[in-house]
Amino acid sequence: MQSFKQFRRYEFWFILLAFTVYITRRLFQLAARFDRDVELAERSTQNASADTIPRSIHTIWESLSSYNHILNTIFPTIAGGFFFFCAWATFHYLVFPRWKSKGQEQSLFFAYLLLTAVLSLASIFFYDFFKLYWRFRLDNSGQIIDFKVYSLFRKARLMSNTIALLSIIGLYELIMQFYYFIKTKLHEEPEKNYQYLDYLLVTFVALFVLLFALVAQLPVSYWNGELRDIVFIAIVLGTTYLGQEIFTNRVMPFIANPRSKEFSIGLTIFLAICGMGSLIFYAVRLVYWTANGFLRIGFHFEEFFIVFFIIVFASAIIAFLKNVFFKEKLQLRTLFTQKTAELSSLRSQINPHFLFNALNTLYSVSLKENADMTADGIQKLGDMMRFMLNENNQDRIPLNKEIEYLQNYIEIQRMRIAESDNIEIKVNIQPSDRDIFIAPMLLNPFIENAFKHGISFRNPSWIYITLTFDDTKLYFKVHNSLHAKSELDPEKDNNGIGLENVKKRLDLIYRNRYSLDIQKSEQDFFVSLTITYW
Repeated sequence: MQSFKQFRRYEFWFILLAFTVYITRRLFQLAARFDRDVELAERSTQNASADTIPRSIHTIWESLSSYNHILNTIFPTIAGGFFFFCAWATFHYLVFPRWKSKGQEQSLFFAYLLLTAVLSLASIFFYDFFKLYWRFRLDNSGQIIDFKVYSLFRKARLMSNTIALLSIIGLYELIMQFYYFIKTKLHEEPEKNYQYLDYLLVTFVALFVLLFALVAQLPVSYWNGELRDIVFIAIVLGTTYLGQEIFTNRVMPFIANPRSKEFSIGLTIFLAICGMGSLIFYAVRLVYWTANGFLRIGFHFEEFFIVFFIIVFASAIIAFLKNVFFKEKLQLRTLFTQKTAELSSLRSQINPHFLFNALNTLYSVSLKENADMTADGIQKLGDMMRFMLNENNQDRIPLNKEIEYLQNYIEIQRMRIAESDNIEIKVNIQPSDRDIFIAPMLLNPFIENAFKHGISFRNPSWIYITLTFDDTKLYFKVHNSLHAKSELDPEKDNNGIGLENVKKRLDLIYRNRYSLDIQKSEQDFFVSLTITYW
């Protein structure tokens, strides 16, 4: 949440920088263009022949007497840009975050929405009312006579350009809400590499905005060229967004009971929103035609119906797809919660099982050996308990931590066994010299099983342990002798839970990324585990 708020602050200052860069560049361009046109006009008067219309530099400047560069270019450009930025900031930071609110916040929503409209109107008014344009007046031979100064301010243009400006602000909001959605999903991914896509997307958008501020130019009228189409697209997309929200929240929950009052009300609201958006689209088209000198009288139902049908169809389809997506996501989240609880339960069973065995071993050692050896064993047990408390609850731990745990376990077992000619234990563990992370307590149950079933003080016994790895895979092998349990052995009927737990954990954590081969005979037991850790 803190990261999201920080991004929004950066966005504010970045857009302000883009506005400043664009306005500054345009002011320099307009000043340079004015100086160039005046220079061309003065040069034309000097090169005029005697039979042309008499003109002079004084005549040229007299034709520009109604034009003031500060009042008619600098002021409207800065004022228009300032109010445009304020309208964007008001909508982006105050209006949209409150559009789903209730109570007092909802009243603020309408107040800020009205403020956005007023600021947009002010932006267009200050620019169109004070902005004056100039162009050359030419004689019959195409020579420059003087300048004509004129204004494009019209009431119809004022209304149409305000609607266009509001549509552009709304379209920006739709794009950014889509980006926020993607950003949230990317940062929910456990793999850090997915987050780099967010940085790449931000870089692309930032470069596009800066390139627009440095190179592009808004048209004199917002209804010219591509911007006109953007306004129409923004109206359709905005209505579709509202429509699918209404359909998702007011229609979908009651779709199983279409005769219910809630379903009827929700469907009515949904169709009303779609119809209102279609009417706005049609009305804006009429305003466009009127602003450009065309007059279209009458209501053409077929045009309204086409837009209405597109909005209704798109809204319903998006709502259904959202419902399927989030339903599937909820099922996956529930399954993940169940599997996590099961995994935690398996871990809680593993830890006490070994700890009791280790304590029994140390008790036997303390009876047979001196205090130094017992102290060493207690120290190793302390390290192992620390591992279980600090590392065992992590999803992934460094491989060297797991190796340290295995070595402590083996050393404690060696204290109990006191190797002789009848018992052979060989351990070959490759030191970890790189950052390798695996799930904790996956390897030890196999070693524990080997010491439990592979050691006999009456018969020859042996245990061979090998752990190696390469750039992508870990190879673990345990080969031990196998001895039948005595009828008096209390552990005879206790097959243990270690190996079964490991198999379940491997299925949960490394599904399709591991191979486990277990071979058993009357004389020996062999385990080979390969894990793709990267």
